[in-house]
Amino acid sequence: MSIVMLTNINFGKYYERDSVVHKLSPVFKIISLLIMIVSIFFIDSYKDIIMLTSYLILMMIYSDINILTYLRNIYSIKIFLVFILIIDLIFNINNTIYDLYKLIFIIIYSSALTYTTSTSEITYGIERMLRPFNNYIPVNDIAMIITLTIRYIPTLTMEADRIIKAQKMRGINFDNKNIKDKISTLVGVFIPMFVLSLKKSESLGDIMDLRLYNYGKSRTNLRTNKWKTKDSLLLVLNILILSIVIFY
Repeated sequence: MSIVMLTNINFGKYYERDSVVHKLSPVFKIISLLIMIVSIFFIDSYKDIIMLTSYLILMMIYSDINILTYLRNIYSIKIFLVFILIIDLIFNINNTIYDLYKLIFIIIYSSALTYTTSTSEITYGIERMLRPFNNYIPVNDIAMIITLTIRYIPTLTMEADRIIKAQKMRGINFDNKNIKDKISTLVGVFIPMFVLSLKKSESLGDIMDLRLYNYGKSRTNLRTNKWKTKDSLLLVLNILILSIVIFY
């Protein structure tokens, strides 16, 4: 894995905008992500790819976020793309384009959720979706854990960037070709990252305790985007896309 790859990940960040996508209900955006992930595993023709790509491009345009920001996430997983390409060329060359497209689509569409939805809205959306199971599982706790996990990704990449710069100033070479040296430099990055993540987790827990955060208790939501007519219309469109991909 490339060291540079660690500092090119934008997934998990939130970009505050006044766009159409930002104003959609977080419940719809989570449901839409699930529908699109299901759809992507049923594609079997180029017309499916064209249809899903058109929807994806419109989503990126209406999110009012630079398209290069989305495409940067593709570059960050270039090693996985090359790995899938090699596997397909060896075992099933006919599925190469489909497999690469599936991974790229999921990465970009998942990024759209975090780019356009704040932490509180993601938590609210997950809580609303899991509410029917509230008597069986700790819905609020699960929603908070998932949200914090997603939001920790950019924090860890920022810490990795700081550690890499600090080690470069100490004369450590990250561009060497020797496998043993590469492993040594990776260990020198991952161990401090692990220690820092534990410290930040402990600090976050203390802050939540100081703010009297009540685990397992339902909370009200202020200024959260509620479900509107446009969410219903877009949900119908998502279901229509899923139906076309599966049955046609």
